[in-house]
Amino acid sequence: MTGKNRIALLGFIVAALVGFVAVGSWWSGAALSPEASSKATATRVEDNLAALEKKARNEPAKAVNFTRLGEAYKAAGRLTEAVSAYVSAAELAPGDTEVQRALISLKAMAEAKGRH
Repeated sequence: MTGKNRIALLGFIVAALVGFVAVGSWWSGAALSPEASSKATATRVEDNLAALEKKARNEPAKAVNFTRLGEAYKAAGRLTEAVSAYVSAAELAPGDTEVQRALISLKAMAEAKGRH
């Protein structure tokens, strides 16, 4: 292969790579639109909640399962369910300050929501 052929081949490869990266970036951007990203996040949240609910059902004597479930419900904006999960955790671990703080926080959120 001559020097000119090598340069031409190298130029072709560089151009192909640049085109590939440009198309790949455009394609990735289309796949990660805000709507698609939001939908994927909602699916992950629901999957996470389902797994935590199952764990709490399968191991109902562990306060930590209900604490994690309460955290997940709170993050998902499902405050009534979060309170229920935290109350279950408080019944299993009455001295747990993390659970007590979470219930106080949820009460404050509910009060603030009621004012608006």
